[in-house]
Amino acid sequence: MRYIVIAMCFVFLFLFFMNKEARGKVIEYLAWFWFKFAAVIALLFVINYIFSFVKWGVQLPINLFSVATITILGLPGIICVSFLMIMKKI
Repeated sequence: MRYIVIAMCFVFLFLFFMNKEARGKVIEYLAWFWFKFAAVIALLFVINYIFSFVKWGVQLPINLFSVATITILGLPGIICVSFLMIMKKI
C-alpha cells in the first residue's frame, strides 16, 4: 500500500510540472485506460457466463494479469488469454 501511495505522489508531481496541453493529454489517456480496464472486466464476466452456458468447461481468469493483458493488447489479448485457457484444458 505504501508503494502505491508513493507512486501516486510521483504521478501527481509529474503532472504538476507539465504544461496544460500535455497534462490534458496524459489525463485523457489515463481516463481511457481505466475505462478500457473496467470494460475488460465486464467482458470477461460475459465471456465466462457464455462459456458456462455452452458447457465447454473453459473458464477465463478474471485476475489482474489477464485484465491488464487484454486492456493493453485489445482483441489479440482476448485471443491470447482464451487460447491459453483452452490449451490448459486440453
